[in-house]
Amino acid sequence: MVQLKKNPEKSQTSKEVVRLLERGHADTLQKISQLEKALLNLRFEGKPSLGKNLRQAEEVLDFLRNQLMKHIRIEEKVIFPFLSAHIPKLESVIHLLEGEHDEFRKNVEDFCFELEAVSKAKAGLGFGRTLERAQETGTYLVYLLRNHIRAEHQSVYKVIHSELRPDEKKELARRITECKTHGGSK
Repeated sequence: MVQLKKNPEKSQTSKEVVRLLERGHADTLQKISQLEKALLNLRFEGKPSLGKNLRQAEEVLDFLRNQLMKHIRIEEKVIFPFLSAHIPKLESVIHLLEGEHDEFRKNVEDFCFELEAVSKAKAGLGFGRTLERAQETGTYLVYLLRNHIRAEHQSVYKVIHSELRPDEKKELARRITECKTHGGSK
């Protein structure tokens, strides 16, 4: 029986590209778990822990507005155009993911607004309803991100691994690294 050896270059290049992409998702999943916990605590711990829980939610919001936006910029400026050019059948999925990016941006700003409203309404009338709106918006954000990440893994990342040639994977990895180095401005 003849055993075929895997092409180590192909395997290594695939892993490198996917690792570059998954790093951002792993950090995001960790942060949205923190947000989910903070939202739950806001609901059940009440006013004595309000400041602490708001700070945790704001910390995650800061991460989303900065680090995750950089990741999205890389997807939109590098990964999606590259995949559209090399694997045209992905265009409809890419358009869906870009639409989710737009929804994410809008929801992050809505959540920021709701958290600010909670901070301002700490003891005033309507505090309960204000807090509830912030929790609903934050919960939707958690749901949106988890499902978006799952969709990217099941479509984009699988295709990168299975359908791009080693030289294409290497080029994609180079472009991602270049975009990260130059802050997504290219």
